[in-house]
Amino acid sequence: MRSFLLMTLLLCGVSGLAQEKAKPAAPANKRAFTAAEIIDRSIEATGGRAAMGKLVSTYAKGTMEFTAQEAHGVMEFYAKAPNKQLAIMNLESIGEVRQGFDGQVAWGQDPTGRIIEISGAPLEDMKRRAVFNPTLKWRELYPKAELQGEDTVGGRKAYVIRLTAVDGTLITRYYDTGTFLMLREKGSHATPQGVMDITADFSDYRDIGGVKAPFSIRQSLPMGEIVVKISEMKNNIDIDDAKFSKPVK
Repeated sequence: MRSFLLMTLLLCGVSGLAQEKAKPAAPANKRAFTAAEIIDRSIEATGGRAAMGKLVSTYAKGTMEFTAQEAHGVMEFYAKAPNKQLAIMNLESIGEVRQGFDGQVAWGQDPTGRIIEISGAPLEDMKRRAVFNPTLKWRELYPKAELQGEDTVGGRKAYVIRLTAVDGTLITRYYDTGTFLMLREKGSHATPQGVMDITADFSDYRDIGGVKAPFSIRQSLPMGEIVVKISEMKNNIDIDDAKFSKPVK
């Protein structure tokens, strides 16, 4: 469970990309857009570079449901620039699980209190996922962006863009053709249990201080589906760096 704890929170609380009640940036049928243009337009529709660039921290809390196991729980998520993250999940009948990254060290703690330090490919994966405000830094994280055509997500037409990370990792993102905003992300993520293919769909987007964020995330993983419902989100709050540090045994 530790291996995919943070994966249930991908793109959540940093720079969500809006779908509902969003004003189209421009008619999509006027001309063909490049992958870079679509991503840049999605940034503007999310709130714009100026508003997103002012973010330095995010806190979110909500509920989680593992649909296959009919297990429910609550979660909290902390993120701080430039690259610190902490996720806390408390599941019924299981207990509390934590996973964090302090900018250098990645770690996990299970319900028994046992602490492990994450290394190798899972550490590199976490480093990439922990970058704060990654949407603004997409060119640094993914130097290659390719438009693959169009598909449908939840009944909405979407541009399909494949991104190649510096280390060769591939991520596929789906952007609404009418609003230029992201509907889905698919990719493979390294975990202590091996590589996992994960698909995340985003909905129920809300404006938080001028930047929109998804309040509902539905993820499909090899072991089943996880639904995250955010109940509260705050940006630019004070978070002590010590919160992200590996606990002392």
